[in-house]
Amino acid sequence: MEKKKIRTEQRYYAGKSTGRIFFVAVFMAIQVWILTSAITGLLGYYTYFDAAMKAAAVVMALRISGRHTNAANKIPWIIVILVFPIFGIVLYLLTTGSLTLVPKRRHFHAYESELPELLPQDRNAYHDLRCTEDRVFTQARYLFNNAYYPVYQNTKAVYFPEAEEGRRAQIRALRSAKKFIFMEYFSVEDKECFAEIKEILYAKAEEGVDVRLMYDDVGSAKFLSFRFVKEMESHGIKCQDFNPISAFFDIFMNNRDHRKITVIDGKIAFTGGYNLANEYFGMEHPEPYGHWKDTGVMLEGDAAHSFTIMFLEMWNAIRREDWSEDLADRTNLLTEGVKKEEKKRSTSGISS
Repeated sequence: MEKKKIRTEQRYYAGKSTGRIFFVAVFMAIQVWILTSAITGLLGYYTYFDAAMKAAAVVMALRISGRHTNAANKIPWIIVILVFPIFGIVLYLLTTGSLTLVPKRRHFHAYESELPELLPQDRNAYHDLRCTEDRVFTQARYLFNNAYYPVYQNTKAVYFPEAEEGRRAQIRALRSAKKFIFMEYFSVEDKECFAEIKEILYAKAEEGVDVRLMYDDVGSAKFLSFRFVKEMESHGIKCQDFNPISAFFDIFMNNRDHRKITVIDGKIAFTGGYNLANEYFGMEHPEPYGHWKDTGVMLEGDAAHSFTIMFLEMWNAIRREDWSEDLADRTNLLTEGVKKEEKKRSTSGISS
């Protein structure tokens, strides 16, 4: 009975997702038509419009030149904006200077500013890497100084040369979850590849495990409908679509979440190149592109802490929630453990 229900849900989602994409496409086309008509109407006032755009180009160029960034990044923008005012200004606003992106970037940066405290570097691990692998240490130092992700010891790494091997290992690990399961993927397809995982998530949520699933709405648009979130939450699973598709034009739509992460109890983490869609596991019949070759990695130990923080940062930034309670429940033990170890050591500080 349960398998029959899952198959019915799969057919429902497949049918509904197509309609949603069509609806959004029609509304976007209408908005493009309105924008094109407005620009065409302005051509009747070309002299004034041209003068205004040239003045705006000069102002924009001066603003860019005054920014504290690399000259190699500023000069091309200034040239394009001054030579092609309309094209240059529009392109700049769409890519780097969009007013719609500024407040959202600030919101994400507010969470990023807390990373140095949440991801302290074990100086002993850092020092050992510096002494044994100088070239790798240079990369690790860059990652820590610019992205705040530290070097870890006490971690077992398992490589899966085929995506299906990673999925089977992931299923076994999910069954052992006691505290929480965090999953974040670009694409989730409610078919065979996800059926067994979904049953485990249902069971774990019923046991009281904190289960959360986040997927990119563009990456999963052809696989899931808007009803998917409600269906997950009806089984006690917290579900969030990243940057949902909107029928209204928004530059932020170009920002997508391509992560592929599963974290279990903060002790085991899975990542790699595969999403939770049939095509990654050879389950498409016939396979449209031949056999899909992808790989995965399982990390068991201290390094899973970074994946826990990465998930919580994105989850709470999207939902605009206070993540202090999450962090207290999920990360304090490891964080405090690293700090205590650091106090015992007298190694030199981290230099940039």
